[in-house]
Amino acid sequence: MRELGAVTSDGAEPAYFSPLVGPDRLVVFGDQLAAYTQGRMTTFGEDETYFAGFGQNGRLHATSESGTDGTLVGYDGNQEMYRYSIPGHVEGLTVGADEIYVGTLNDGICAYEPDTGLDWVVGGEICSLTDGHLYTVGGRDGTLAYHDRVPPRQWISAGPERTWAAPSVRGDTHPPAVADGRVVVGTFGLHESELAAFDAETGDQLWKPKSFAGDSAADVSTPAVTARDGYVAAGINGLTTGFIARYDLESGDQVWRNDTDWYASGPVLADDTLVVAGDVRVGSEAPAMTVRAYDTESGEELWTVTFSGEGGTNLALVGERVLATAGTSLYELT
Repeated sequence: MRELGAVTSDGAEPAYFSPLVGPDRLVVFGDQLAAYTQGRMTTFGEDETYFAGFGQNGRLHATSESGTDGTLVGYDGNQEMYRYSIPGHVEGLTVGADEIYVGTLNDGICAYEPDTGLDWVVGGEICSLTDGHLYTVGGRDGTLAYHDRVPPRQWISAGPERTWAAPSVRGDTHPPAVADGRVVVGTFGLHESELAAFDAETGDQLWKPKSFAGDSAADVSTPAVTARDGYVAAGINGLTTGFIARYDLESGDQVWRNDTDWYASGPVLADDTLVVAGDVRVGSEAPAMTVRAYDTESGEELWTVTFSGEGGTNLALVGERVLATAGTSLYELT
């Protein structure tokens, strides 16, 4: 294990950072926003950054909050290019080819054009964009899909037309994962979480949602999906333990499962390897973090790395490189 760099936080609480890989650089976002170049970490911007993403042109788009007000900020390199206010609490960020989609609590999915600002709003709280189609979850109307907008765009003030609406998924939703004509959703719940799948064209539910019920909190993160398989990382039993499992998304059947004594989350795929992160919890505290790799076919454990200290663990994969943030440090795992 080799440490790449470190970011320090001025706050009294532990810093939470996530790695984000762009076309030509690596940034981390959370309590601060920083770029890692030539062996050094350079902070930029003035805001705590809860969500961030790169556009096709390499520009970085990020959201922050102050009280009940949200902000969307665009950067070219480390220089701020635009700043727009967001109507409501920010739930997520998706970067499209031409627009930036910000999910909000109770105020819908807000689409922003970088040069002009807020363009339109549709239902939902969190979204994913695949092949130009927008899929949203978490709103009053359930799970939704929207068509591409029809040109000429300058004649249209409303958002895209809704394609279908499907039932809500029980619990607080994570961003949907979309692959091979399926929309897959995982949720967090105080007493129950679910894994559900819908046909991307029709909205039909593909199989009865998988329920992970208990006497305390459970969390099924957004699955890592391939053409047919979904790889789930979850926290159960009040988020003190967890499991990693492979599901056949066509039938909903579980192919294999590996139970953990830590709260598993954030599954990512690289060829035939699945990597997950997790918190080792003692009551409400998380004094250690774990990263583990699995063989996707068999579920065999390949390697495990554990970090001490608080802060949460987040992952990004670049080829065969595994990048992980733990607390205020960024690591490359080898």
